[in-house]
Amino acid sequence: MALKERVLGLLRGPEASRIRFTAPTTTGPITINRATFATVASAIDAGKIGVTPFTPTKLAGAKYFQPAGPGAPPSGQLHVPPILGRLDESAVMHESTHAFFDLKKTAIEAAEEEAVCYIVSTLYNRMTGLTPARWTRTQTSAKSVVDALLHQYAVGVAGIPVVNAGAFRTLVIAVQLSPTYLIPDPDSPMSGTPAGLFGGFFGGPTSYTHDG
Repeated sequence: MALKERVLGLLRGPEASRIRFTAPTTTGPITINRATFATVASAIDAGKIGVTPFTPTKLAGAKYFQPAGPGAPPSGQLHVPPILGRLDESAVMHESTHAFFDLKKTAIEAAEEEAVCYIVSTLYNRMTGLTPARWTRTQTSAKSVVDALLHQYAVGVAGIPVVNAGAFRTLVIAVQLSPTYLIPDPDSPMSGTPAGLFGGFFGGPTSYTHDG
């Protein structure tokens, strides 16, 4: 199956349709649900977002880039590794959430955006039975948030569950301290600042670019 079709299959798959939560960010509540992933899938179909093969690095399993120049898709590019297993699939779900924020021009701090994306990818891991021993370090930091959400799903809580504010702030701090965001990756605008602990220092940005 071609890479683009594989990504579309994930975004329209059963796990994506089950993921739903509201995160209490400092700029207001952010809701993620099946419409999030359907929006990104439609943008890929329309050519607004491209899907490009990518070789994973130590700091990134997949990436989302804003347009790089003439001929690039108008919104951005999902840089996707060969999808060989569930961890690669969860990386696609993570980066697709970044793409959604870009499409919707969402106002959200970078570290909080990463935290939301990690909740998505860790929910995907749980839903597909990927053992925690194989999760990334920051996905492990999201475990308590995800387990609480899955409990609410299981007991039939009506509507969309809200992430506990304290647990969310703890996850945001874990993101800020992660080497992925503390250590700049010259190949990626999604590392170093602004999501790391020093994001915004010396007048730097505190959010990623979301221009639709």
